[in-house]
Amino acid sequence: MKKLLNCISIMSLLVLTACGGATVINPEKNAVDFTIEGGEEKVDVKADGTWNVKECPEWVTAEIQDSILVIKTARNETGAVREGDIVLAGKGQVQAAIKVTQAAKCTRINPETDKVEFEKEGGTQTVRIDTDGSPQVEAPEGFTATYAGGVLTINAPANEEGAKNGEIKLTGDDQSATIAVTQKGNICPKCNGTGKVKCSKCGGQGEYFSEAYMSVFGCSKCGGGGQLEKPGSSEEDWYDYGFHKGSGKMKCPQCGGSGH
Repeated sequence: MKKLLNCISIMSLLVLTACGGATVINPEKNAVDFTIEGGEEKVDVKADGTWNVKECPEWVTAEIQDSILVIKTARNETGAVREGDIVLAGKGQVQAAIKVTQAAKCTRINPETDKVEFEKEGGTQTVRIDTDGSPQVEAPEGFTATYAGGVLTINAPANEEGAKNGEIKLTGDDQSATIAVTQKGNICPKCNGTGKVKCSKCGGQGEYFSEAYMSVFGCSKCGGGGQLEKPGSSEEDWYDYGFHKGSGKMKCPQCGGSGH
């Protein structure tokens, strides 16, 4: 009989504790930061009884959903950083505070990488962006990019033409960042599929003039050699020393001469 009474007493105590005001309130975080754009944050609150929102900044809305506190803010149009406290109250003097801060402008845009590469089959890739704003996104032709919730999503369709490259630009207030984006293709964009580019030594001329020797040399980098020497002052007085003009072309450094 005594054991039965003890069990009933314990159960009654548990019921009273659950139905009464909380004597312990522990939010999972004591600070929440919002970007200038605002948004929604959810904070799990551990408590041994009921609790309510006692205080809340006028620019913040706070709703209780079971044991979750849902905090919402709109875009900050004030031009200044906003700060305030949400105060949760339980039984008697039991309270807990959550500091809420909202930025006035974007102060950083930091992509986790500055380069994204696609195969010619295309696809989708994501890049996490560390930012306290909502950056505007500008993508180069042949790519699409969108930003939401700290993630940049980049799409590239299948590419049956030449390789593509460009920069994705992220801007917000006075902050900016770029991400280089490339995609392989069937045609090399540097040589347009020919496998050859203008010779970097002679500029495509196949020969070059040396003031030190007062001679014209066939460019050896693109297949030439020898020289035309001018020992005298007469414009017609030239001698051929095995001179051979180069093609003016060299193997494309991007595709290695394959053309794709």
